[in-house]
Amino acid sequence: MRRSLLFVLLALLPLGLIAAAEVPPALDIPTTEAPTAAPQSLDAERVKRGNAVYDRYCISCHGVEGDGRGYSAPWLDPAPRDFTRGVFKWRSTPSGSLPTNEDLMRTLTVGLFHTNMPSWGVLGERNLRDVVEYLKTFSPAWKEQAPAAPIQIPAEPTNDAVSREKGGEVWTRLACASCHGATGKGDGPSGSTLVDDWGHKILPHDFTRGHYLKCGDRSEDLYRVFMTGMSGTPMPSYAESLSPAEAWSLVHYVQSLVHEEP
Repeated sequence: MRRSLLFVLLALLPLGLIAAAEVPPALDIPTTEAPTAAPQSLDAERVKRGNAVYDRYCISCHGVEGDGRGYSAPWLDPAPRDFTRGVFKWRSTPSGSLPTNEDLMRTLTVGLFHTNMPSWGVLGERNLRDVVEYLKTFSPAWKEQAPAAPIQIPAEPTNDAVSREKGGEVWTRLACASCHGATGKGDGPSGSTLVDDWGHKILPHDFTRGHYLKCGDRSEDLYRVFMTGMSGTPMPSYAESLSPAEAWSLVHYVQSLVHEEP
């Protein structure tokens, strides 16, 4: 009986933390480990410690094999990340690249708003860096390539009517409304047909509902997503299609679509 009760409590732990925690603010995670040109050997001691952290806090959703098939997974939407493919949405690196350690740290520290992924900052930096190292054991991609250097994000220009108007032109040119809808509500004609690389139904973001985007709540977070894309989803990178000025104008236009609740 005790073992059954413990199993239930462990399965519900991540959800309980979400219910108890407030939405964390966007954080700047200090860069302490620079990306390298060649894959690096994993730190065995960190992997060992990270395995213990993973088994305690992550396994119920992400599964024993890191494939996103933990015993809580059938009840979670969106589905937990499958680490075995080495595909990550939230990165500062170009499309097709692995994320940096700091990208993974940011997700663990801040969490993902509107999902069942909470902030795990309470575990402390050492535990989080250990589990980052352990996550790399699930996919051979980490042995075959190193993360590319993060994209450069230029200083944000003034968010004014001129910039927003230009952003609206970019929105039209890129056919953003086909997924996100004419008003950015996420109700475009293609929206209901979208799936991710795992075959899971995926909905375009509703920009009218306010802030707290999964990618982060700052202007530079939106810029980063436009220029890196979201690997594993229908959201492409526009790094080859937009100049930095155009990308910033698109950021400003998208921000203008927000309708704050009264």
